[in-house]
Amino acid sequence: MHPTSCPPPLFIPILCSSSPTAMFNKSIEITDTVFQIRAIGARVTVLSESGDAILIDAGFPGSSRAIVRGLSERGLSLNEISRIVITHAHPDHCGGLAELVSEAAIPVAVHSAEADIVEGITPAPNPLQIPLLASVAQPALAKLTGDPVPVDTRLEDGDLIPFPTELRVVHLPGHTPGSIALYMPQKGIVIVGDALQYKFGWRLYPPAPGVTHSPEQAICSLEKLLELDFHTICFSHFPSLYNDARVALRRLLERLADRTAAASC
Repeated sequence: MHPTSCPPPLFIPILCSSSPTAMFNKSIEITDTVFQIRAIGARVTVLSESGDAILIDAGFPGSSRAIVRGLSERGLSLNEISRIVITHAHPDHCGGLAELVSEAAIPVAVHSAEADIVEGITPAPNPLQIPLLASVAQPALAKLTGDPVPVDTRLEDGDLIPFPTELRVVHLPGHTPGSIALYMPQKGIVIVGDALQYKFGWRLYPPAPGVTHSPEQAICSLEKLLELDFHTICFSHFPSLYNDARVALRRLLERLADRTAAASC
């Protein structure tokens, strides 16, 4: 989950827009085979290549209409989605999952650390780390979590997700225990969910501490991304960073290097 500049409640980011329907008008092209759709609360990413298509994240409940519309713009339908991969089990990323699965019976993949949350076996933790805000928002959170969904694949670090182009799971615990990025080495792309922010003069930042389970662990996890070869980062709440993304990440970690959290890696 990403805290926006919206008025309370934090769980209804659609209120940020003076024209809410304008948020969902057009899909956003990253490459000829990767694009994003503005769902409610987050961008979802679609990979489409050689007759296969994967949806990454599902937005808040109520996002299915925007997702179907965005797919249709690219000549796709929900029935052509072979798998939905969830980057982490915050409601702005998996709250809309049940709607999509009920419409098209799409297999779901989630990191093993959060699969029980998606399946409803374990209660969804409140993303807000400030106790007063968490208490105030809890009634809204219960409505935005979405219905439980069976998880077909419990992902682990390094897993390869079936797709025409190599698609590798990178476990980045910190924002949540089961946060993942998806790495496409042949494309030079990393899809990071909420593991990074890109804002304030277009600089990289670690995940927002107010909605991050362990900010220190989240920073340590980012070191893993420097082991990869990429030039583009796709985010869930910000425009993509297209040029020298790995260099920008290295600079971020250098800025943070004097902090105790990074030094303890």
